[in-house]
Amino acid sequence: MQTMTYNKLGSGIILRQIKKTFMITSLAATLAFAGFHANVYAEAPESAQNTAIEHEMNKEETNEEAVTLFVGDKPLCLLKSEADYEALVQKLQNHFKSEGSQLVGMTIEPELSVKTEPYEGEIQTVDSAFKLLAEGGKQEAVYVAEETESLESIAKKFNMTLDEIKAINPNWEDPVTKGSKINILKSAPMIRVSTEEVVKSVQNLPYATTVKKDANRLKTERIVERKGVEGQVETTMRVQKQDGQVVSSVAEGSRLSREAVPEIVVVGTKEGYATGTFKNPTIGRLTSPFGPRWGRFHYGIDVANGVGTDIKAADGGVVTKAGPAGTYGNLVIIDHQNGYTTRYAHLSRIDVRVGQTVKQGESVAKMGSTGRSTGSHLHFEVRVNGKAQNPLNYVKY
Repeated sequence: MQTMTYNKLGSGIILRQIKKTFMITSLAATLAFAGFHANVYAEAPESAQNTAIEHEMNKEETNEEAVTLFVGDKPLCLLKSEADYEALVQKLQNHFKSEGSQLVGMTIEPELSVKTEPYEGEIQTVDSAFKLLAEGGKQEAVYVAEETESLESIAKKFNMTLDEIKAINPNWEDPVTKGSKINILKSAPMIRVSTEEVVKSVQNLPYATTVKKDANRLKTERIVERKGVEGQVETTMRVQKQDGQVVSSVAEGSRLSREAVPEIVVVGTKEGYATGTFKNPTIGRLTSPFGPRWGRFHYGIDVANGVGTDIKAADGGVVTKAGPAGTYGNLVIIDHQNGYTTRYAHLSRIDVRVGQTVKQGESVAKMGSTGRSTGSHLHFEVRVNGKAQNPLNYVKY
């Protein structure tokens, strides 16, 4: 008989070779004897004899490869081969160790082993043998009846026999009334697994931020000159577990695996002209809103009033356009240096020049009807990064 434990994997090759040699010799002798006494067998071709010998030899080899899995000194099931036993132990290791950790020790109680001795039963796969080890045991527990139930129905619920449930409940009553407590046997692991592993974890360290001031930039400007990078500390822990639950954890050390890189931010100190809000650029009556109009899209609003009505900057900024502009007629564009620009069109007179700075509410032009226009009015636009917005989200008319 050959024994193989989970931590010392032996081999039954020599034993199998001896038995195989004995089988070949015995079978050849038997066939030779049959040929001497019976002509019908003597006439059989040599290839048939070889096939018979090979069949018996393979049959014996297949049976020999099967091993019996023991839990302690009790047989549990058959496995196809020692290789399946090794795969079962590996599956147990993978199940109980943490992902990414290094397993440095594992103890199974009762001890697992395999032996090449006969055992009645079907050969189990690695997965089914694992399930037997994980769920094939029994553990006493207390069950609280959810309603009035018979002992038999409770026994079936937990895969028990009526005799089993009576044996662990000396003062049993049948039926069991709602809320009553009764002892039952529930599935439990057949083994206890203790593991020791080394776990490495990485913790991020925040980076610092360095601020550089730039007198040539507006206060509203903030630019990341260099993006920060978090540092990392690697910690090594030695962790002991019982059936997958941590029972102790000791730090063995830590090291700085990556230094943090500070982020550099440039902020302006120059006073800007924009307030960040808009005021109505003129007085008058809203005659055309933002949106589709006459088969085209109207990118602003129209506010009507008499020629010469004062037009004011909706917010402070720098004039980037001041002059004729096609269908806009006389046009003023103000860059508010915060992503926003505003446009003032169909003007009768322009009172600012390109490059001039203006404050919110400062007069920049007079209302008129230049360009493509049907009467005296101001065409007013608000754009964010060049994209037209509905001015009525910023001003009220």
